[in-house]
Amino acid sequence: MTAGYDVVVVGGGAIGMASAWRLAQAGMKVLVVDKGRLGGEASSAAAGMLGAQLEAHRAGSFYELCRESRALYPTYVAELLEFTGIDAQLVQNGILQLAYTEADATLLHERAYWQRQAGDSAVWMDASEVQAAEPVIRPVYGGLFLPDDGNVSAPRLVKALAKAVGMSCDVREGSPVSAISPETGGTFVVTTATDRFHADKVLLTAGAWSSSLLRPLGYTWEIQPVKGQMLSIRPPFGVSLRRTVYVGGTYLVPKRDGTVVVGATEERDAGFNRDVTIGGISALSEALREIAPGLSHAEFLQSWTGLRPGSPDGEPRIGELPGLPGLMIAIGHFRNGILLSAVTAQMVAAAATGRGWPERWQPFHAAQTVQIGR
Repeated sequence: MTAGYDVVVVGGGAIGMASAWRLAQAGMKVLVVDKGRLGGEASSAAAGMLGAQLEAHRAGSFYELCRESRALYPTYVAELLEFTGIDAQLVQNGILQLAYTEADATLLHERAYWQRQAGDSAVWMDASEVQAAEPVIRPVYGGLFLPDDGNVSAPRLVKALAKAVGMSCDVREGSPVSAISPETGGTFVVTTATDRFHADKVLLTAGAWSSSLLRPLGYTWEIQPVKGQMLSIRPPFGVSLRRTVYVGGTYLVPKRDGTVVVGATEERDAGFNRDVTIGGISALSEALREIAPGLSHAEFLQSWTGLRPGSPDGEPRIGELPGLPGLMIAIGHFRNGILLSAVTAQMVAAAATGRGWPERWQPFHAAQTVQIGR
């Protein structure tokens, strides 16, 4: 039996690492265990969009959670830069959602209305304004500009979090967890092929792999791997996008290094297969040419996949599970793990240290949804 920890974090993606870092800052002895390398799954594969307004389809608690996390980002990345020396390259240049038809425009005007009611900025741009702002885009009916949304470099954010965790926590990479077992006295044992770690608390942040560790404990909340294929390009000098563009499920995300990330497929029947396919990359390439013909001659750089943790309602569940005090989860973030990592880490730290949650976080508490069948 290895020496005990206050918290063992199972899963080293953005959610797990950000949470572990905040727990360590709160004075806890923390171990992060990952089956591969830190940030090696969906987090590194993400486009890094901070699309609080883009991702929420209605007013309500999820929209407010996304807004809250987006607002934390300038301080979040500044703290990481100061602590690790790694810049996550926050870009606050907005997101432009395109309308090809009058019907598209009507839907975007409805979105703009309730977002303005909430205090967000949402600016309608007509066809000529869109063309002037983004000359590489095909002619459109108009677009809704969300100036407060933005993006980060997901690989650099993950690199910064991994360094922060390495400086403040113990880490075991290449160590798949086979079991989380409650002990008499309210503590836990986390078992890998080579070690058994004792912990007062366990935080499960294993993304698409989380359900397999919950089921033996009697909990039911299925997390489905949703495969996303992506690619990146480098446009010719002086020819690019000024802001992220989104339409019809495809996004083009310009990065500070001059590249553009194009994504993503959404494959719900691929299971844990992470192959890059001709069909997937062809679909993305065709969408790119359709949306922004001015980028057709950009240099192709690379393609990759990630397995996003899809929850039944597309929203995360966080906090202590009913029936087993000390067993916490932070799972089901789906497309928004990067965006929500900042606020999720605060929620986890509050739960682990016994601080009460404000009412606005309650809809996402694990006890609201995750069923116990023991």
